[in-house]
Amino acid sequence: MVRIAWTDLKPFAPTVILVRSWCARMGKLPYYFAHQNQYIAALAASYGVLTIGMVFGWSAPAGPQILENGEGNLNLTDDQFSWTIAFMPIGGAIAAIPCGIMLKSEGRKNTILFFVLPLLLGWVLLTWAQAIVMMYLGRLLQGFAAGAYSMSVPIYIGEIADQRIRGTVGSFFQLMLNLGMLMSFSISAGVNVFQLNIISGFIVLLFGPIFMLMPETPSFLLKRGHKTKAVETLKWLRGPKCDAFYEIEQLQLEQDALLNQPKKSIKKSLFTPETLSALLAMIGLVTFLQMSGINAVLFYATDIFMNASDSLNHEVATIIVGAMQFFGTLLAAFTVDRVGRRWLLMISAIIMCVSHVVLGVYFHLLQNSPAQVENLEWLPVFALSLFVTMFSIGFGPVPWIMIGEVFAIDVKDLASSLATFTSYALSFMMTKTFNPLRNGLGEAGTFWLFGGFCMLGAIFVFLFVPETKGKTFDQIQKRLASSKVYFRAEK
Repeated sequence: MVRIAWTDLKPFAPTVILVRSWCARMGKLPYYFAHQNQYIAALAASYGVLTIGMVFGWSAPAGPQILENGEGNLNLTDDQFSWTIAFMPIGGAIAAIPCGIMLKSEGRKNTILFFVLPLLLGWVLLTWAQAIVMMYLGRLLQGFAAGAYSMSVPIYIGEIADQRIRGTVGSFFQLMLNLGMLMSFSISAGVNVFQLNIISGFIVLLFGPIFMLMPETPSFLLKRGHKTKAVETLKWLRGPKCDAFYEIEQLQLEQDALLNQPKKSIKKSLFTPETLSALLAMIGLVTFLQMSGINAVLFYATDIFMNASDSLNHEVATIIVGAMQFFGTLLAAFTVDRVGRRWLLMISAIIMCVSHVVLGVYFHLLQNSPAQVENLEWLPVFALSLFVTMFSIGFGPVPWIMIGEVFAIDVKDLASSLATFTSYALSFMMTKTFNPLRNGLGEAGTFWLFGGFCMLGAIFVFLFVPETKGKTFDQIQKRLASSKVYFRAEK
């Protein structure tokens, strides 16, 4: 495995010196408000997720421009563009397991920095593709980065944040993902596909230098035996009033306790009651996240609006949906540590179900009795906006927040890999089956099917997902190992 270290950058000595001076300044940054540096580090890591959001948001505006306006170097069929979209989640699924290994051996920070390279190369291939295979490869490489950031960024944020703001900074992941999609939707309204690709690639270029200024997580530093560095990092993250030595000693005791336990195989570690409960909850959550139809809806948003009405401004409608999605995640950032994870998930799933039912009714009437919806062109925009807003409040951010909370350190990387693999494999399935579903079930039947999965998701959360708001790691593990059902109040 290749390490990203300062010694590897000797040919770029001037740049290294400049970055080192920036890092020194960051270490002396005045402390103006509580948790300041934790917010800074979390936002810097989440900038990488913003670049992934632009990858997710690319297909909705690019599809009509490529297929109908003939933009780009290639003439694509609908099926070829569908595969171009689908190669991204394939890449995410493939990257999940190797990323888990890298997180363990190379650290959280270096893993995040490493995947800047395939992400940037992906944009280069998409921009100057001379054959369809170059577009497929470009999206596949972007998928590698998307899968890697989906697991590495939540883990990084979970390990630098204390429990009082863990939910808030954890929601930065979905917030920046949605901001990236909104940027892609908005920028595409004024530029062509080539220019959109160039802008997206430039935004990726900025991420590497910014994140190089951030520290590795104290937990990983301590695991590698760098105790002094871990104390310094924790002081920087928590602020001058933090008792960093005490926190590091407690973390050291936890890690020593794990090391002193009888050696377990990976199989035995995964099959403990608390890990099995956590895996059930997380794999269930990412399954219902994808089965809600979110990625199919976002990837084909412009296409859906074109089918809904000829007179509707499709680009503006898509931007409105992106803006509502961003607003929903912003709302989640302020509520996730107040309302709790379970309530947000259940409310989110139920209202998403209602939104799908409304969309299904609209398309059913549009097909069978168009006169009844002649003055209701605003309804699909409203229903989809409500759907993405509620998704962004609950099922969007919360599963990724909880991935950083529920797994023990010895299984966190592998368990997160399994959850990420499941999410992207299902994303691929939903992306490739969306058009066949619309052809077979019709628009109405497809949205009603998604609504049914949303309702099943609410029931799953009620039965199998624990509350983690405001709880320490030990409290969460005890709750997961308990046989007590989650919908009964804790005393």
